[in-house]
Amino acid sequence: MTQSTLVDSPASTKTATSPQRRARSPKRTSLRTDDYERAFGVLECCDTAACVVDFKESVVDALREHFVLEHVSFFAGATFHNVFGDVTPLTEGKTAKMLPEYQDRWARYDVFGTPAAMRQLVSSGVSSLAELTSQGPLPASAEAYVRHFLIATWGMEAAAALRLELPGGHTALVGMFDPKADKLGACELSTLRLLSRQLSVICRGLPVSRPQATLGRLSERQRQVVQLVADGFSNAQIAETLSLAEDSVKKYVSRILSATGCQSRMELALLARSSRI
Repeated sequence: MTQSTLVDSPASTKTATSPQRRARSPKRTSLRTDDYERAFGVLECCDTAACVVDFKESVVDALREHFVLEHVSFFAGATFHNVFGDVTPLTEGKTAKMLPEYQDRWARYDVFGTPAAMRQLVSSGVSSLAELTSQGPLPASAEAYVRHFLIATWGMEAAAALRLELPGGHTALVGMFDPKADKLGACELSTLRLLSRQLSVICRGLPVSRPQATLGRLSERQRQVVQLVADGFSNAQIAETLSLAEDSVKKYVSRILSATGCQSRMELALLARSSRI
């Protein structure tokens, strides 16, 4: 997947005269310091994932936290077109309630399955509803999906899809929705395009299933947190002991659980004791 379309070259800017060409080459938007910080925050949440299952959860949680998006979904498939038929996607916020009607009636008409969206997703990693509608009328079926399903039924004025590459050549689309039409602006989309490439690099090297629990990959600070968890300390007590904010401790514990494959603090404590950390 080529990511050069994050920045249009002078030549491509001069010759981009058709809607199809514009779909492949989103306009350049300079990222601000806080955009890079947001991207780093997402990557930090995801780079300790132990397998694809953990990675999916980390991506959705990170986008909800760092982009303040409540309604996020993660669909995966062997090919781009198979993604929309995923019967067990990860859904958060209203996307969980949207799923039954989507699968029953609208999946084949998804606006991000249109040719224009596909060109954007393959070339730049991101496509948004605002970008697609700015290029001209949508196909009638996609227009009905947007008007009747997204807007009239669920009140979602903003929508975007983030394309990720999974192991084995599989593909994922992360759907992001919001009632505010301006929620996903140019800076957000450019940041997501940067993340599409970096998150794909992280995910392509992951095993599909959760490996055997291990503490060997943890940083020294994470191992300190594990030891205190094993000693029965609460998050507040860990925060006081290590001079951290309690919210930071919560994030540490969440990432440690993801990295080790443990399902609970108790399981993590048992692993620590068996490993004699």
